[in-house]
Amino acid sequence: MDFLIAVISFILVIGILVTIHEFGHFWVAKKLNIKVLRFSIGFGKILKSWKIGETTYTICALPLGGFVKMLDEAEGKVNEEEKHRAFNRQNVYKRIAVVIAGPLFNFILAVILYTIIFSVGVYGIKPIVGSVETNSIANKSGLETGDQILSVNNQKTPTISEFSIKFIQELDKNQLQLKTISKNLELKNITLIPSEDFFKALEQGIDEYLGFKFALPKIEAIIDEVFPDSPAMLAGLKSKDTILKANNQNINSWHEFVKIIQSNANKEILLTVMRDNSILDLVLIPRNQNNSIKAGVSVMVPDNYLDDWKVLIKKDLIDSFFMANSRVYQLAVLNLKIIKEMILGKIPLNQISGPISIANYAGQTAQTGIISFLSFLALVSTGLGLLNLLPIPMLDGGHLFLYLIEIVKGSKVNQKLQQTLTKIGFSIIVLLTALAMYNDILRLLSF
Repeated sequence: MDFLIAVISFILVIGILVTIHEFGHFWVAKKLNIKVLRFSIGFGKILKSWKIGETTYTICALPLGGFVKMLDEAEGKVNEEEKHRAFNRQNVYKRIAVVIAGPLFNFILAVILYTIIFSVGVYGIKPIVGSVETNSIANKSGLETGDQILSVNNQKTPTISEFSIKFIQELDKNQLQLKTISKNLELKNITLIPSEDFFKALEQGIDEYLGFKFALPKIEAIIDEVFPDSPAMLAGLKSKDTILKANNQNINSWHEFVKIIQSNANKEILLTVMRDNSILDLVLIPRNQNNSIKAGVSVMVPDNYLDDWKVLIKKDLIDSFFMANSRVYQLAVLNLKIIKEMILGKIPLNQISGPISIANYAGQTAQTGIISFLSFLALVSTGLGLLNLLPIPMLDGGHLFLYLIEIVKGSKVNQKLQQTLTKIGFSIIVLLTALAMYNDILRLLSF
């Protein structure tokens, strides 16, 4: 079921993003009276095709992209009476408008989605410091257990998510100024000095890099639901069981139990369980499933246990719109920073993810709820828009780069040079795609 949800969610995400992107090219081309021959979602074998007016619309078997084919003398003979509608006959500014419209529509979609999200309201968790490691960056800066981080370089951080975004954005500064409030309501100004390169191990997470854990309210290790045909059901676990020990280690919270599950994939875990005032010994073997290690149980969550930790970010429509624009801008800057660090070799290439990872995340967010799924859709839409603006031949940004050269030199770039650059761009895209797939497969095999 998880696999099926991941596949459906992936097709939905890619389908929406590609359709919006290509519709941007299509809509502007139509507005500029450029003839559009074909609007295609996907590549390869045509599954469905229909014609409306002068344009053929197709849905193809491979849902990893799409294209808009316009009348163009570079791609075939054009009748004399239609040459004025050929893409190549348009002035450079019209061609720029058509090309830039695809990425722009992805950014617009992200803004619309975030406007909806902030209007409906999205919950986050307060960035409260939990345990702090000795001699860590957090410890040396003066962060203490119970401190709530209010801002980073005077930018408010009401949630862990906001803190994470602001932290990465400000990392190019030599030091970061944090405002915190302690559990005793004491306001503090803290100078945080990053002593190591965060981007060298991006997967570690910000809290691990700084040397602390975000605090969360303790929740008892009491099982709520045991899923059918799961490792937990095979082990004999039942609803309302309390986990007392795992591999002879005392379990004081659900978090401790999950940590043991995550570190023992396909290994036997000896559980000591209390059921109806009786003590039982059971053997649980967690299973690898879709890039995650699962036992097949859910935790019994007390009513309102997160009330004091949650923050609701909810605005009226106008404020939501401005906040959405700010969020898309923040994400674009963050992505640019990560791309720059990757080019400089500070981020290892194994951090590049491909369609398998996207499918996994899409499936997880779809199961979490509509707001999580829309947030993921907005995040990927922003990334797709930015990626297409990179000056790589074959991408929209590559075409825009050639058009800028054309404006400067006053004439079109040599056709032969364009063909050579296109081949180079194609090779780069193929290599990046292969690398992303390779990384995805390695992640699968590592579980």
